[in-house]
Amino acid sequence: MDEVIPNLYDRVRQAVHKEWDPIGVSAFTDEMGEYDGYIPALCRLLEEKPSLDQIIAYLWEVETESIGLSGDLDSTEEFAKILYNLVW
Repeated sequence: MDEVIPNLYDRVRQAVHKEWDPIGVSAFTDEMGEYDGYIPALCRLLEEKPSLDQIIAYLWEVETESIGLSGDLDSTEEFAKILYNLVW
C-alpha cells in the first residue's frame, strides 16, 4: 500500500451507489449509505492494485455471502471492471 489513490473512498462510494447497488436501494432514494460498511475493505483491496478476478471474487462474496443474495455474475463482472479502471 505504498501509493494512496486520491479520493478513492469517495470515488468508490459513488460508483457503488450508482453502478453496483445489488439490493436495488438507489431506485428508491438518492441517499447513499446502504453499502458504506463494505467500502473500507473494498478500498484496501483496490489500493493493492488487484487483478480483475480478485475484485470480482470480493464483490461476489459480498453479494452472495454477506448480503445473502443469489447474485448476478454478469453485473458483478461489469461493476468490477469499473473499479478496476479506477486503479489501473
